[in-house]
This record gives sequence, C-alpha cells and structure tokens, in this order.
Amino acid sequence: MIPTVAQQISAVRNTIGKSVLPALDPNDSFAAEQAGLVLACLDWVLDVQAFEYPYEVAEHADARHTLTALTELDSEFASECRALLDETASPATNPLELRQQVRDLKELVARGYRDLAAAQGLGAESARRIVAEAAARQTERELAWCRMTGFPQGDVPNVGDVLRAQRRE
Repeated sequence: MIPTVAQQISAVRNTIGKSVLPALDPNDSFAAEQAGLVLACLDWVLDVQAFEYPYEVAEHADARHTLTALTELDSEFASECRALLDETASPATNPLELRQQVRDLKELVARGYRDLAAAQGLGAESARRIVAEAAARQTERELAWCRMTGFPQGDVPNVGDVLRAQRRE
C-alpha cells in the first residue's frame, strides 16, 4: 500500500508529537514553542489539503457565476466575455491551468465591475450587489480555509462543509 499524502503528514505529526516534543529540554521553552507551531501547521495542512482542488473548482464556478451575472447587465461587456466563458465552461483538470482560469475570470469580473460601477444607475447598483454577494462567498471560503491558523475569530466551519454548501451545479 502506498500511503496517501494525509497519512504521511499524519505520521510526521505523530512522530513529532510523541517522540520529538517529549525529548526536548524542558527548560527550552522556545524549542517547545517552535515544535508546537510545527504541529499546528501540520494540523492545518491535514485539515485543508484534501480540499485544495475542490476549493479551486468552487472558485472557478463562483467566478463564472459572478461574471455571467455581470454580463447580463451590459451586452457589450457580454460579447467581450463570451470567449472566456466558452473556454472555461468546464474547469481544467490540471490544477495550475484551473488556477489560471480562475485568475482570468476574476480579472474580467474586476474590470466589468469597475466599468459598470463607474456608469452609475441601476446597472451600477446591480453590479455592486452581485460583487458584494460574491465577496461574501469568497470570504466564507477563505475563513474556512484558514480556520485553524488562529486568524479567524469565532466558530468557523470546516472548508469541506463550506464548499459543499456553496456547490453550484
């Protein structure tokens, strides 16, 4: 059997926790603190690593959804976006290509939002609402991703639960 990445990380984490940490000089608080930080980092990696590709797929779906919603506000912008929306109809299976698709989509979202918001009127208000809703979903994903780092405050759900809740079919 070939161990999974999670199993390998878990084995390293257990070795540090059960063998290395107890063997440290009890008077060396800095070494103990550093070992604790390594354990916390490994716990975080174990919490999120299985969701790296699904996270990117969620980003892809949400960016396409946001861009599509913005194109409905302006036909000229819609024609500019048609090629990228066609190219990104399915998320790339290669993680690096998928990340590039997401970047390209988000760049068009930013440009479309900037132009629509500058125009004022109903289109600007709709664009603000669309982008604010996308930002709220993005924030929810990012907080879930970082939940074990100590930065988010309060009860933050597991990234897998957030991704399932935000799934777009």
